[in-house]
Amino acid sequence: MEESNQKRKIASFNKKFYSIDAVEEAIADFSEICRASIIENDDDKIVVELDSKHELDAPLKEEFCNYVLGLLKNKGLV
Repeated sequence: MEESNQKRKIASFNKKFYSIDAVEEAIADFSEICRASIIENDDDKIVVELDSKHELDAPLKEEFCNYVLGLLKNKGLV
């Protein structure tokens, strides 16, 4: 995981398991607590940069990844 500061995190999602739609939905849903953008989208993976807007008690990257997984589960994709 690369970090340029304490609030910026990088999350990588394997496309064999995660969908771009779920990642994009999570980015929209997290818009109030962080700036998130897809910085890489190739055949194998989706890479998202997360930059917290606030000091958070919870680990942002882990919560974001869990949220994407939950979206997939709720849609019956996993």
